[in-house]
Amino acid sequence: MRWLTASGLGHSDCERIADAVLAQPVLAVTSLAYVAAGVAVLWSAVRWRRPLGWTAGVVLVAVGAGSFAFHGPQPSWAKPAHDLPIIAVGVVYAVLLARSRRPQWRSVWAPAAGLLVVGLAAYAAGRSGSPLCRPDSVWQYHGAWHVLSAAAAGWAARAMAPDRR
Repeated sequence: MRWLTASGLGHSDCERIADAVLAQPVLAVTSLAYVAAGVAVLWSAVRWRRPLGWTAGVVLVAVGAGSFAFHGPQPSWAKPAHDLPIIAVGVVYAVLLARSRRPQWRSVWAPAAGLLVVGLAAYAAGRSGSPLCRPDSVWQYHGAWHVLSAAAAGWAARAMAPDRR
């Protein structure tokens, strides 16, 4: 299976790269949290009739698919499939934040920011050079980053909800 993979992918993430169908199984599976968040955002976008929500949902699904490819089977195209949707989601959520109504700060953006901060701590802990790195463990901090940042993106999509006056 190694001949199908792109060498060098995932080496900065703590989980050991295996010579298997999923090179980093924990990180590949936790990447699917972005797909779940994207589907939830798409469902909300349909319900609230918000075009920006469609874009947010699609890019979240793309982040999950790209991250799964990057950490899982690692085909030659996995790095751009991993990196480009992350840039896109950043742009979409920056637009979403710019369009957000001021009263939503506490109810929408503060919880999303809190999840993201905890996720960033997990991201740092999940690097290969981290003292918390345990390459063969089922618990992977980078996997926690996937789940927490996906939850933050899903929560932030609530900024698209119609006004509740």
